[in-house]
Amino acid sequence: MKKLVLVFVFAVVAAAVGANAVSAASGFASDLIATWDITIAAPGQSLAGTLKLEKDGEALKGSVVTDLGLAPMKNVTIKDDTFNADITVDVQGQVIEGKIAGKLESGTLSGSFDLPGLGVIPYSGKKAE
Repeated sequence: MKKLVLVFVFAVVAAAVGANAVSAASGFASDLIATWDITIAAPGQSLAGTLKLEKDGEALKGSVVTDLGLAPMKNVTIKDDTFNADITVDVQGQVIEGKIAGKLESGTLSGSFDLPGLGVIPYSGKKAE
């Protein structure tokens, strides 16, 4: 009987800890899951765009849209106040598979694109209104 009670208590404590972990992760995720007005510091120019992170069922997805087109994200992960993803960018007809990362700090999302052949390109922005 003592073992049964101990197992029950352990299960309740584990469930409570798990719920708090999910809640904390969801809190940060909900801050990042939004549409962001960003400025990309491309070589030789500043490029305005929109970065969008959203839930797709249990998964996450995203995209960046500029006057140059749509760059979809896949394999999006969010941990605390940061996100990482793979991104596909079309640069003048050349498709480049790269990475994008970002961190939310004091209401500002900042990070970079890491694109083979183009290097690391920073961006920053605020939540769209």
